Amino acid sequence: MAQISAYKVSASPHKTGKDTTRRLMLDVLIALAPCLAAGVVFYGLWALLLVVICMATCFASEQLCNLIRRKPFTFDFSALVTGLILGLNLPPRAPWYIPVIGGVFAIVIVKMLFGGLGKNFANPAATARVFLLLAYSGVMTSWIGADISGNFLAVDGTTSATYLGGGAAAFADSFLGVRGYWGQVLQLLFGYTGGSIGETCVPASAAGFVYLTVRRVIDWRIPLSFLLTAAVMALICYGDAGEILLQLLSGGLLFGAVFMATDYATSPKWRYNRILYGIGLGIVTMLIRAFGTYPEGVSLAILIMNLLVPLMDKYILPVRFGELTKRGKPRPEIMKWTMRALCLAMALSLAVAVPVLATREEPFEPVYVQSYTQDESGSYVFEVTGGAYLAEYDYTQELAYTVTIDPETGRVSTIVPVQQSTMGYEAYLEFFVGKTEAEIAGLTDLTDPEEAPTDGTSSATVTNTALRAMVLECFEVMERAEAGNG
Repeated sequence: MAQISAYKVSASPHKTGKDTTRRLMLDVLIALAPCLAAGVVFYGLWALLLVVICMATCFASEQLCNLIRRKPFTFDFSALVTGLILGLNLPPRAPWYIPVIGGVFAIVIVKMLFGGLGKNFANPAATARVFLLLAYSGVMTSWIGADISGNFLAVDGTTSATYLGGGAAAFADSFLGVRGYWGQVLQLLFGYTGGSIGETCVPASAAGFVYLTVRRVIDWRIPLSFLLTAAVMALICYGDAGEILLQLLSGGLLFGAVFMATDYATSPKWRYNRILYGIGLGIVTMLIRAFGTYPEGVSLAILIMNLLVPLMDKYILPVRFGELTKRGKPRPEIMKWTMRALCLAMALSLAVAVPVLATREEPFEPVYVQSYTQDESGSYVFEVTGGAYLAEYDYTQELAYTVTIDPETGRVSTIVPVQQSTMGYEAYLEFFVGKTEAEIAGLTDLTDPEEAPTDGTSSATVTNTALRAMVLECFEVMERAEAGNG
């Protein structure tokens, strides 16, 4: 080892560059542009107005604080970045005052009261979102579905569930012709589910990550260690390999990992502390999702880990250049190799566990099909029962049908009602008889054409919806029986 006396070490910084705060913030704004564009396309001009209000509020709040403190006005774009990130974290149909309150809280309370840029104790946008979630829970958990044509000029929308809050109810039956698990993955990937304005379209966030990484604005270690840990935790908490993609693609996990967790002021200074920081984010996020009251945990996880960053930077220090042990040997870089070992161990655990769990087929247990037989012609005859809940009358009607499917044509031959309703609510059988599985699965309007229009969901529509689920299960049972898995 070279003699330390041969080197002259001065006070930091030891290396300077041409980067300025204004240039870095401009890069972040550019990286966020795809998320904003996707949010406007999916949710319309009202969503754009909310983002603009949030950005304007953040900028005005910062200048007002500077005026009160008799400081020069700042035009470094940092307030605009905070406003844009917070705006993209809002529900698409939030009232106008939500971005105003959130913007003031983010800038005045979280940023300026602690000294301004670089001195805030936590990420302003993440902290403001947690505040809004606690103060306005109803508003901040009200979502609409993505609709490119119907949402553009609308100021309201049909309420839609998110995957984290509503499970499979958040998904359409198919997407681009793909049904089942991969159809759900595609819906989450391209943002065709409910969610915040800018967090639902994963390719937009991924494009921002690539841009910021290439421009060396953010450290890739934080997002990747965050995602890797979240994947492992999803496997541990849910015990299902399929849950990994659903969790990573849902909510604001990727958006938060790229644009919020990487904030300079609130993320660790040292390289391998950033990996530990990302690991902590993944653990806390998935624990909140699996066991907490609120289904989404990214913003709260970022806030919690932000509070731990000062301790990490103070007590978990890198090995100094030329630092020796008491025995005069080079001090080992324990943190460096520990973080590498942790990441390698998590990657290996996924590589081993995911294929094993993915090939483990859960036993199929029909919900509606009580029994089935094959008649002389080879057609499958199913006895199905179920129930349809009528909210208007607080009444559940018991349903029972005999469904016959011809395996050669793949079409429903007959449906014979055995029991429908004591109140006269009957299914419109023409929706299903003579149709294939794909045609029935693609039905979107189950309103009985022979029934008079109503303001709400009619009882016949509820019955038709219940019968469609029964018929689709009959097809699945038949396919399993044909394949020898029945």
